[in-house]
Amino acid sequence: MPLRLALALGTDLSPDEAYYLAAARAPDLLPPLVDHPPLVPLLLRLVDRLGALPLELRVRLVPLAFSLGLSVATVALARRRGADSSGQNLAAWLSSFALLPVAGGFVATPDGPALLALVLALLWADPGPDAATAPRARRLAVALALGLAGAAGALAKVVVLPLLPLVVLLARGRHPGERFLALAPLALAAPLLAPSLDFQLHHAYAQQAPTFTVLGALEALVAAAFAQALLWTPWTLFHGARHLRTAPLVDRALVLCMTALVAASALARAVPPEPNWYAPSALILVVACARTGKDLAPRARLAMLIAILVPTAIAAAHTLHPFLPLPLRADPTARLHGWRDGDGPVHAPGVGPYAAAAERCVYQNTCAEINAYFRALSE
Repeated sequence: MPLRLALALGTDLSPDEAYYLAAARAPDLLPPLVDHPPLVPLLLRLVDRLGALPLELRVRLVPLAFSLGLSVATVALARRRGADSSGQNLAAWLSSFALLPVAGGFVATPDGPALLALVLALLWADPGPDAATAPRARRLAVALALGLAGAAGALAKVVVLPLLPLVVLLARGRHPGERFLALAPLALAAPLLAPSLDFQLHHAYAQQAPTFTVLGALEALVAAAFAQALLWTPWTLFHGARHLRTAPLVDRALVLCMTALVAASALARAVPPEPNWYAPSALILVVACARTGKDLAPRARLAMLIAILVPTAIAAAHTLHPFLPLPLRADPTARLHGWRDGDGPVHAPGVGPYAAAAERCVYQNTCAEINAYFRALSE
């Protein structure tokens, strides 16, 4: 948490964060977004009222809270899957200090609520031994609570929409009434998800590279795999995949589903998918990997921790005070600096066409341009 707090206070809002905050500040009852469901802007609308806090901190209270909850839930899932204390510690390190959890733990994105909802669903899908003897009213209440969490996750990111029903369908030892309550809130939320689902399907599978080739598609697939190895370490993915065969069916099905969806996007577009898309599957591989904790020799465990912590420490130091000799177009941390002073890096990786307008809205209170962008997006 101290590392994420330092990163939250030591950087400007990213273009996406500014985009969500600009939508949150729009006068509409629901944020004027088409590309994402409304939950994150609505949460930012709430924390934006904490005017005594620095702008960056109040925006990032949301990811800080969800990242902590996600780490706790991931360790609980590892325990439920049979990991001993060393494996649970491994799950804690991986879910807290791998590159992607650190980046997603201080930058406000839709991933935190979505991932937390899916991990909670996996916990529910493989109940402990006491669940069968719990009173029926309690079981139904827990199912409804899960359904509300799942609907909230989907209202953050539409990837929950296909994955939650898969988890509920494959859950062990759950009665039809529990399954119904676990899915009913998601069905009620579906109308709010339709515009984003349409947008994201087009974005993930129809927006091809300017020149599509089979070789380009294969290169995009390799790049996607390389990105996951960088973000989670090859060790995690290899050992997680090895031990996945003994994991519950619901875990294997979700990994297979996400792997197929991400691979299909890379092959259909000849463009590497965004690295965070694979996060639901990667977290399950983290849990499967945690089951190997008791089998690790002390030297191997130390090597694993170094493989996790050293890249994260270097990336965090560079994020706070850039020192690596990276060109602007190859430095994903560049988009976290310069916006407050009106000199943001518009050509940095991950900076969309809305970036400058959104940043001007939140830092210079000049919102006409981004509001026009929102109107054009919905037409």
